[in-house]
Parts: sequence; structure tokens; C-alpha cells
Amino acid sequence: MFNAGLPIRFFSCRHFHTCLIRNASSDAAYNYKLRGKGRQFIDLVRIVAKGGNGGDGCVSFHREKFLAKGPPNGGNGGRGGSVVIRACEDETTLRHLGRVCSAKRGQNGLGGGRHGTMGADLVVKVPVGTVVRERVMQPRKQEDDFYKVEQEEALEDRWVFFPREDQDRELPEGKVNFFKQAQRTMAQEDKYLRWRARQEDNTLVHVDLTEPDQEVIICRGGAGGYGNPHFLTNENRSPKFATRGRKGETREFELELKTIADIGLVGMPNAGKSTLLGAISNAHPKQGDYAFTTLHPFVGTVDFADTYQLTVADIPGLIEGAHRNIGLGHAFLRHVERAKILVYVVDLSGESPWEDLKTLQSELEAYRPGLTKRQSLIVANKADQVRRAKDNLEQLQEQVADIPIVTVSARYEKNILKLTSTMRKMVEKVRNEEEEAKRLALEKEEEDL
Repeated sequence: MFNAGLPIRFFSCRHFHTCLIRNASSDAAYNYKLRGKGRQFIDLVRIVAKGGNGGDGCVSFHREKFLAKGPPNGGNGGRGGSVVIRACEDETTLRHLGRVCSAKRGQNGLGGGRHGTMGADLVVKVPVGTVVRERVMQPRKQEDDFYKVEQEEALEDRWVFFPREDQDRELPEGKVNFFKQAQRTMAQEDKYLRWRARQEDNTLVHVDLTEPDQEVIICRGGAGGYGNPHFLTNENRSPKFATRGRKGETREFELELKTIADIGLVGMPNAGKSTLLGAISNAHPKQGDYAFTTLHPFVGTVDFADTYQLTVADIPGLIEGAHRNIGLGHAFLRHVERAKILVYVVDLSGESPWEDLKTLQSELEAYRPGLTKRQSLIVANKADQVRRAKDNLEQLQEQVADIPIVTVSARYEKNILKLTSTMRKMVEKVRNEEEEAKRLALEKEEEDL
């Protein structure tokens, strides 16, 4: 496929073979970029979140001069840190997230009654508009021998013993085994914790972070272990064991970024959306006279003289079949869902801009029913090419009567003031409707209370 507008040159066989190799490598690089590899903008990731483990309890006794057998004074372990996801306006992509997000474990208890400090929470900053969905983790298939743990190893995983203390030694007849009592006590606590977990709402986490500084705790850290004073009783004045900290939660999540903007620019490839965004806002997206110049959404801010602002998102070009995820369909369409107003950018210099408009509307409606019912505006771009644009504009106005049309030339910034004024009126109307709906909802809640 030859590029239009380039002069035709004749090459020798060797030069032609070299050009084929270069074209193949460039096509491979282009396909590599379209598949999402190497992109700086990532809007869908899957992570495994791990809460921090609790710190271990300490086995210690008070010792000083003339006090050979003091009371137990081992400290409790600190609680493990939690994994928190927070919406931040400074972030624009999910590229910085790793595969595993682990919080810090709690500090172990120390002698002298010093409790361990709590592990630091891991705060994961994500862009505003991120949807957090929990996935059901599939248990790994392992050999049965892996689960056969020796009794000594099981005790070491759960308990901390005083040095040279042998819990397996046989006690004289009639003497109480205090360690067995402690094991029964912890078994009752485990049973209670399992019961409480069943009583809690165990639905999968599904949170939409649409406000700045909005956060959600997705994994909690494990509780710290008990020091040996926890097991002090009237009979057992010298407990020589403590518990280790509990494990933190481990969950798998899917994070999907959906761009939040007042206006979403939707159009076919090379319709002039990036040029239009650069003409009306402070954004500087890449511009070029070829298809798929924009490979990820750009959000620009339109500033007015009275300090009023509205945001406009440049959605990459859609093609026919995008709702079936052809090309990068879903990667583009997910950013249209949150736009309050849809602006269809059509190329007046094309063969049939009204057919492009029908294709865009059908793809949006197939992807999400009811999406095309939002307030819309048609921007007839490239009106500077008068010969074909005038005839196409008349036919477009005949076939589309329910959506207002504004003709512009983004390249030469013609009729931009009228376009921004129209956008502002539409955005103000939508915002007023949203505020009124919120006010009515609050009044209804107050009446119910």
C-alpha cells in the first residue's frame, strides 16, 4: 500500500529488497504499538494486593538484680499495613503500577513490654475515574505432599517459644499442660474470627473512584501476635510461649481507567479531533495528516475570560466494528462513557460525512445502549475546503435535523469562538441538572430519616 502524495521512484533489486525489509520492520513496530506494548498510557491493569503480616509476639521476662524470676513482659506484635487505593489528580495513567502491591508487615514485639509498631499502609495512587473490581482468585494446583506439614513446623509457624523450652516433653501425671490450654484458647479465637468473616458482607469489591482524594481499602493487614503476658493466669505464672502475627489478606483486582471529562470528541480517524482540541484548549496532542495519530486519550481544559472552565477529551479514532473490540475498540470506547456531552467530529471534505456520523452512532449504541441519547453536538471540521465542504454540509443538514451543527476549520482556527460558546451553554445546562438531581436526592434522604 503506497502513501498518497509521495513521488514514485524506481529502485534496483537490491534497494527494493532493502525497502521491503524496512517496511516489514516498520509494520511490525506499528502493530507492536497498536497491541499496547510499549505504550506510555495504560488504562487497564490487573494487580495482586497483599496486606502486611502482623508482627510476632515476644517471649520475655523481667530480670534485674535481686529479682531472679520476674513477671513476663513480652510485647505484642504490631498490626500489618493495609493496601489503600486513592484517586489523585496528578496521575493520568496506570503505567506506574506493578504486578504485586504489598504493604509493610508489623514490627515484632520486644522485651520490657514494648509493643511492635504498626506496619505502614501502602497507598496506591491512581487517576480520577478509575474503576476497581475484585477478581476471584483461582487456587493453585499443588501436590498433596505440599500440604503435609510436620507438627514441628506447624508449631513454629504459629507459636514463639522461650529458648530451650521443649513443649513436647512429657509432664508428670496430674500436672496441667498450660501450652495445650493456650492452644485451645487460640482455636476458639480462630473459630470466632471465621464466624465474624461469614457474618460480614463478602461481596466482591467494586468501587468507582470519581472524586479526588477518594480512597478505598482493598486489603487489610493481619493482626499482631500476642506476647507471653497475654497467657498469664493464676496457675501459669511463667508462660514461655507467644503467638506469631496473622497473615494479611491477599486479593486480586482489575483496575480500569475511564477518562472523566465534560465533553468527549468522537470521530473517525483523521477527522481533525487532535487539531480541534489544540485549537480550543490548552492541550497539545500530536497532530498529523494520517490515521491513528492519537493512540491514547488527551484531556484539555478550555478557559474562559470569567475563569469558567470545562474539560474536553480527545478520544482516539473509532472504526467500524469497534464495539466488537476490532482494532483497539474497547480501549477507546471505555473513555466515552463518562463524557457528559458527545461531540461528533466529522470531516466535511470526505466523501460522505453523514455516513461517518451514522457509523459513529451505531458503534456507540452497540457498545453501550443509550449512549447516543446524551446531549450531542456535531462539529463539521475542515470547512476551509470550500469546493466539497459546501455541498456536503447541505446534505448533512438535510439528514440530521435533531442535533445542532457547527462548522469550523480547526487548522486555521475559524469559528472557534462560536463552538466554545455552544459547548459552554450545553455544559452549564448539564451541570445544573446534576446539581438539581443531587439536591433532590439529599432532600429525599432527609425525609426518609
